[in-house]
Amino acid sequence: MQKPFYSFLLFFAALLIVGCGKSTDTPESADVWTVTKFIDLAPPTGQVDQNEDTHRFNGYSFEFDNGNLLTVRYPDGTTREAKWALLNNDTVLAFSMENPPVLLEELVGSWTVETYTATQIKLVNPAPGGTADFSKQAVRIEFQKN
Repeated sequence: MQKPFYSFLLFFAALLIVGCGKSTDTPESADVWTVTKFIDLAPPTGQVDQNEDTHRFNGYSFEFDNGNLLTVRYPDGTTREAKWALLNNDTVLAFSMENPPVLLEELVGSWTVETYTATQIKLVNPAPGGTADFSKQAVRIEFQKN
């Protein structure tokens, strides 16, 4: 079990080294972001098309802090912490969270980065490799900086 922990430490050490040369044109500034698009893979019972479910994130906000900390603010004002990381030359954005609630469970995992700027993040599933990650039902999520 020690091996994954050391891999984890090496991963974050590499992020710190690479991150020193990054431009400031990234979401890593603890600004508030909201979900502007959320598409489900599996539509609710009775529907045959993919489901535009952005409304499920109404009232939620996300803060992509330096140090790969993601603060999720719930509509009732409570918060949860998660982790985020850019991987594979900024082509993959990964989210992790311990015991995520059902809605946030949709975000956990690796996403292909379609757009990543100082004001917009667009992510799609499948992750690299071409097969959909069926551990989550979402196929697209987009964030906009407020």
